[in-house]
Amino acid sequence: MVENHAPPHPSWAVVMRKTTHEDRRMSLHAIKRPLALALLALAAAAAQAGTGRIPTDQDKLPKGVQATAAVASQCFACHGPAGHSQNEEWPNLAGQKQSYLLQQLKDFKSGTRKHPMMDPIVKLLSDADLKKLADHFSAQPAVKPRHPLAANAAAPAAAATCMACHDNAALPTEPFLHGQQAAYMESQIRAFRAGTRKNAVMEPMVKQLSDSDIKALAEHFSRLAPVAPATSAAKK
Repeated sequence: MVENHAPPHPSWAVVMRKTTHEDRRMSLHAIKRPLALALLALAAAAAQAGTGRIPTDQDKLPKGVQATAAVASQCFACHGPAGHSQNEEWPNLAGQKQSYLLQQLKDFKSGTRKHPMMDPIVKLLSDADLKKLADHFSAQPAVKPRHPLAANAAAPAAAATCMACHDNAALPTEPFLHGQQAAYMESQIRAFRAGTRKNAVMEPMVKQLSDSDIKALAEHFSRLAPVAPATSAAKK
């Protein structure tokens, strides 16, 4: 007996093609819209200043490091000229440890850490450029939280464990979390938990955290005041 396998009804193919197209369109829109808004904001600031160009921190830098701002301008659209991101999905870079920033840039360039927007940008930069970027953003004043944590606010149970590394200016490879974007931190902790972002220390530590635990931690650290800058010894 020969079975008759009829091809799928044409209407299903149309629906599948339409769904795939819609998914791609929405995915691209989710990336392009925040970037477009950031670029428009910078363009408006330039127009208001009467310069006709996107503003940078070039004039604020000491002589001899102007090249740093020239390289960093490639990152200004998303992370801001002074490292203060206006999008909760993108991290603040201001006042972050230089060694940590440099290592993350190197990881993006090598492919150890992946991001659809960062990867193609960083791959075009030299190692000297990466160092200039890390130098520039680590030298900016850290971001103060918009909604500071109340003095008597209770910390999440896991916060004390996190503070051992992330509240320590003497550990050059562990990032400060104070005042960081909550949505960004939440997405990164989830990535560590899922194993899509690799770190031998972080992965086992967050494995047992629930979604509500992660959200509470991210919200807590986003409202903490900045830690004192790392010493020059820690930056080397």
